[in-house]
Amino acid sequence: MLLIEACGPLTTTSLNCRQTTTGISLSEELEETSGVAISLSQPDVFWSHNDDGSVLSAIDSDGKIISQMRIRPSLRDWEDIAASRCPGGGSCLYLADMGDNLERRPAGGISIRRLEEPDLTSPNFTDNFNGRLPELDSEVFPVRLPDGPRDIEALLVLPEEEIYVITKGRNGPVTVYRYPPPLRHDTITLELVQELSSGARVIPRQVTGGSVSPQGNIIVLRTYESLQFYEFVANKLIPLRDGDINLRSLLEAQGEGVAIGTDGLLVLTSEAAAGKPPQMNLMHCNTEIF
Repeated sequence: MLLIEACGPLTTTSLNCRQTTTGISLSEELEETSGVAISLSQPDVFWSHNDDGSVLSAIDSDGKIISQMRIRPSLRDWEDIAASRCPGGGSCLYLADMGDNLERRPAGGISIRRLEEPDLTSPNFTDNFNGRLPELDSEVFPVRLPDGPRDIEALLVLPEEEIYVITKGRNGPVTVYRYPPPLRHDTITLELVQELSSGARVIPRQVTGGSVSPQGNIIVLRTYESLQFYEFVANKLIPLRDGDINLRSLLEAQGEGVAIGTDGLLVLTSEAAAGKPPQMNLMHCNTEIF
C-alpha cells in the first residue's frame, strides 16, 4: 500500500489538462480496483475490476456500480482493461491477465482476453444484484515474454487491434512489448519494442496502468504519482513535450488505473489503502491538438 502525500497542484501539460471532479468514492467492492476503461458505446459508463477475481463492474460518473458480471474462464491477476473497436466492428473489451508480482508465471500462463462490450440495456444486465451474476465468455490469447517473466500492469490497444503491454519496472527497466497481429489462440511470444527506463524504478514511479485515446493519437501511462503522455512514432512511444502531470495533490491512496475517452476525458482510479476508500478522479485534456 502506498499513500502519496500532497505536493502542489497538478502540473499543466501541452494538452491543457485540468481537474473536473476529484475524490469520488467507489464501492468497497472495488477496493482493489486495478484498471479502468471508458465505454465506446454507452455514455457515462466506465468499466473497472479488482486485480483479484473475475468480476467486471460497470460504474457511472458518480462512482456507483450499475451492473456487474463474471468473466469466464477466471482470471488469476487481472491488472488492466481497455476498450477498442472489434476487428469486425462494434466495441470490444480487452483484459490483461498479466500481473506477476513474483515474476514467476510460466510461459503461456499470462494472457490477453477479448469480449464484446456488454450492452447494459439488455435484460441480462439490468437487474443482477439479487442472485448469481451473469457470466460472459472471453476469448483467451496466451502469451510469453522473450526475456522471461515480468510483472505487467499496463495494456494499450490501438485501432486495428494493435496491442502493446508495458512492464511495471519492479525488477528491471520499464519495457514495452508488442503482440504480433493478429490475435490467435496458441501461445505467442511478444516482441520487445523498447525500454522506457535505464533500470528498475522506485515504487512511486512504477507503471500501474495505461490507455490509448479512441483516435489512437495519444497514449498515457500512469505511475503511483504521475501521468506521462506519449505519441507513437515508428511503433515506439515518444514522450510529448511538457506531457507530464504530477498527481500527488489528488491524495490517491494507491493510484492504479487510467483511461482516455472521447473529448479528452480522463478517468483515474485508486485502490483502497491506509484507511482511505477506493477512489476515482476525473480530468479533461485537449487531445485534439495532436
